[in-house]
Amino acid sequence: MKTKLRFTSFFVALLIFASFKGNAQVHVGIYHEGILSHIGVGTDPEKKFFAEARVLAGGMVNPFMGLEALGHYNFRQTGWYNLHGGIMLGHNEISDAQAGIPLGLSVKPIANHRQFTLLMEGTPMYSAYDFTFRALIGLRYTLSKEY
Repeated sequence: MKTKLRFTSFFVALLIFASFKGNAQVHVGIYHEGILSHIGVGTDPEKKFFAEARVLAGGMVNPFMGLEALGHYNFRQTGWYNLHGGIMLGHNEISDAQAGIPLGLSVKPIANHRQFTLLMEGTPMYSAYDFTFRALIGLRYTLSKEY
């Protein structure tokens, strides 16, 4: 219980710090994967290379927590979508260490508000016990003054 409280406290402090850094162009996101939810914060997703840190937020059905670090490369960028891929390294209470290759599509559905994106991501993953495939869908918002 104390570990979950520490994870949550650390990540909330990180999100608050990131929200005050308006010039830094960071993004925050919430993603859903079946019974797991992910909360992320990262660098500007409109750059050619960008990074993100995610916390796996446990709940009533699945009380396990975890942390992930992702590095992405934008293969294709347009005014309406970005197609990106990269590498993911993480650790969680279920399978210990894990690694994957996330492939994602970030859709910018509102023409006058490009900071808001819908993320769809698929990740083939290898953990300490098996090989799996993860699919995420979520919302991402870039905190920026330049849009």
